Amino acid sequence: MNQDLNLKIKTWLDTPVADRDTIEGARLLLQITRNQIIFRNAMRNPDRYADRVAYELQKAYKTRLNAVTKSEVDSLMAQVNAINAARGLDKTPDSERSEFQRGKRADHADLPENVQRLWEDNAEIMKKMRDCHTHLRLITPENSTCPDSDRYPWAKEIIRLDKQYRENFNLYDHYIKGTPLASTEIAVDPRTASKNAVKSLHLALGRYSKNPSDELAEQIRGLFAKVDNPDEKLIAKMTAAGLLANDSATQS
Repeated sequence: MNQDLNLKIKTWLDTPVADRDTIEGARLLLQITRNQIIFRNAMRNPDRYADRVAYELQKAYKTRLNAVTKSEVDSLMAQVNAINAARGLDKTPDSERSEFQRGKRADHADLPENVQRLWEDNAEIMKKMRDCHTHLRLITPENSTCPDSDRYPWAKEIIRLDKQYRENFNLYDHYIKGTPLASTEIAVDPRTASKNAVKSLHLALGRYSKNPSDELAEQIRGLFAKVDNPDEKLIAKMTAAGLLANDSATQS
């Protein structure tokens, strides 16, 4: 499809009615419909046929846009189908799969907090992909007036999430202990960073209760410092572990 022609049509339609060149609009319409009758009438009497040209051009433009949308959505759905085949978005829920099956490294507990977080984030990303895929499956011609338009945002989101999922696992799987994480690590929103710190903090506190060490205690305090407005439950766990003095808890 001629996208340059689509742009010319849109420009013409976006032009204020009083400033439109009806003859130019008729020429554009002729390129689409090959309707010589409307074209000749508009050439003879532009003022009389201005509304007819605008109406027919708007209708033809909408049809062309729908064709573009369908073609694009078909391409997106092919990618989604490939992702589904690889990830099993419509099959076994993560809750029924072991951590090993979900890609967790055997040395996960020994990895730096920001590397551990990549695996933890991917669990959330997978859940979001499954939710998006469920929405996609529920869209049918029977319950949607325009299935392609309704599928478009969900398909785009699955593709975006899968890209982040693969990038996270690439960093996580290939991380070598004792080295800095690759600079390709995705920047995290401060609110997301706080939530991630809470998740990592609970895991670290669990390890600390089994095998306390000064190094781990320092790591836990560092994580706690990243948490915005820690709740009473978290403060209580820190205090019980002897990692937060009572007066500090009160100040928080």
